[in-house]
Amino acid sequence: MNTREQMLRQFRLLTDWYVSVLEGITEEQGSQVLSEHTNSLEWIAGHLLIMRARNTVRLGQPVESYPYLDLFVDPTLPPPQFIPFDRSKKYPGLTELVQDWTQYSDRFIETLEAADDWVLQTEIPLQGPTGGTTVEDLFTSMVLHEAFHIGQMSILRKALGYQAMYWFRRRENQERSGILNEA
Repeated sequence: MNTREQMLRQFRLLTDWYVSVLEGITEEQGSQVLSEHTNSLEWIAGHLLIMRARNTVRLGQPVESYPYLDLFVDPTLPPPQFIPFDRSKKYPGLTELVQDWTQYSDRFIETLEAADDWVLQTEIPLQGPTGGTTVEDLFTSMVLHEAFHIGQMSILRKALGYQAMYWFRRRENQERSGILNEA
């Protein structure tokens, strides 16, 4: 299996985890924080959504401008240009975020599947924590970035009193009988 195939498997699972971790949570709960030092589910979900859209663009495919981009990105800041969580701001609700995530993720995965190898080897002006300066190197870091934030979302989910998110993809969980889904 090559790097792209591995990344596709990981991004597909992360796509499903995102939906799973937000499943059943109310809109009101999406804006709650555990303390003054934590982000809301809405902010984390929006942050990840923006990254998926930006990564589609890095693969050479334009995407529709996200209507809430200015809540998450400040183009006057140096890369990665992200605006920290601000409790006083109103972020999009979880229902809308999940719908948009599914749309942007489908486009991202299709674009990654179809991308020429030279696109993945294109040099970019930033480096992720795993090192390297190609689009492929950045995507390696993005897999970890998404898993990190979905883990945060999972903690918030459990703190709100919900059962843990699914470890396997939701469809696979339905097909597997007798597998525990406790985290």
